Amino acid sequence: MKQSVQLSDSVHVMVYLAVNQDNPDELKSGRIAESIQTNPSNVRKIMGNLRKAGLIISQQGKVAPKIARSLSDISLLDIFKSLPGDNQLLQVDAKTNMNCPIGANIQDTLQAKYLEIQELAEAEMAKTSLSDLVSDLSRNITINNQDVAKDFEHFIIEKRA
Repeated sequence: MKQSVQLSDSVHVMVYLAVNQDNPDELKSGRIAESIQTNPSNVRKIMGNLRKAGLIISQQGKVAPKIARSLSDISLLDIFKSLPGDNQLLQVDAKTNMNCPIGANIQDTLQAKYLEIQELAEAEMAKTSLSDLVSDLSRNITINNQDVAKDFEHFIIEKRA
């Protein structure tokens, strides 16, 4: 699975847990999987990665996953770092024609630029908390889904300049 999709699904799980923390019936992997449109085993795999990263607390056989820290103390970067693998946003294609001057040099050229982009992206991810994401989601829900707006208004945190 692509890293960007893994990140999106991992954030989805974290936000879902935050919003439903007081509703244990909603915390089953099957229910979360319905929201993400994936299968429950994928959700359990994601939650395993989040648990290893210290972002959630869960027990095998018990449906009660909890977020391990305050929502404001978990950044998008923390969730990104929970992903398996080397966590590179952009990757150079190692299969190029080494007999071509462009093919022989494009990897080094791109690698330097990709590293710079990675550092900038990670710095921005570090500035975004899970609390910010839950608040933004709740704001979108209250705007777009008036029938359930009241259930989400308490999650909205006004951002200060």
